[in-house]
Amino acid sequence: MNNLMDTQWCCHANGIAWEMATAMQQRGFIHGVTGKMGGVSHYPYESLNLALHVGDNPKDVLENRRRLCHTIGCKVTDMTFAKQTHMDHIVAVGPAECGSGAGSYDSALDHTDALMTDHKNMPLFICVADCVPVILYDYKRHACAVIHAGWRGSAANIVTKTVFAMSVVYGSNPQNIFAFIGPSISAAHFEVSRTTALIFKDLGEAYHTCVKDEAERRTVDLWQVNYLQLVEKGIDPAHITVTKQCVFSQERRFFSYRRDGGTTGRMVAFAMLQ
Repeated sequence: MNNLMDTQWCCHANGIAWEMATAMQQRGFIHGVTGKMGGVSHYPYESLNLALHVGDNPKDVLENRRRLCHTIGCKVTDMTFAKQTHMDHIVAVGPAECGSGAGSYDSALDHTDALMTDHKNMPLFICVADCVPVILYDYKRHACAVIHAGWRGSAANIVTKTVFAMSVVYGSNPQNIFAFIGPSISAAHFEVSRTTALIFKDLGEAYHTCVKDEAERRTVDLWQVNYLQLVEKGIDPAHITVTKQCVFSQERRFFSYRRDGGTTGRMVAFAMLQ
């Protein structure tokens, strides 16, 4: 990755913070990947858990969502969530879908791992706790997307499929899209089976560099995988910002499903057009 773009860690007086891409922020695009502080949830979901499906007290989660929305500047009732299944289904969000999953997990959009829209003030959210969040912004067509790119979604090219979907639905040109690959598990901590390592090697010769295959340990760099897929789909490398924040290694700042033994909260990646 030849990435020279910057990120910002945006902290607010109420304790809520998120990382965002400077290039997107400078164009007035509201987006970010939250940290885990600034909420009311208790251990093991302390404190800004934003997911309703992980065993946390629903009242606490809804209060966390209220606080986040107040900080972002959007309505809680407009929050749009997906029931993520680690696949490659994409939903275009309009007035009929807006608010899905805002107050209950059952009402979230089924079998979906990417959300996109060209409507203003229609905030999109995906939950993460190791998997790679990718945020896209087309500044020409004024459209955006949030993507949950776990290893299965990454292997299924969900980011390239979302770029294609934006081109079909909104007329987006990849050259006009900015991308942010946000805080998630780094290659150093993403150990995989031999079978999983081979899946990524089979994506093509360029992806061999994403896999470190040693005798006793194999790892995959999902940041690099998604970066390569974005470039292959025509996004200018100069428009891609890649985080340096590993959620696994930063226990005070982020939730991590692997580090926390499977019982933990979720951050969100969010995006909203103005």
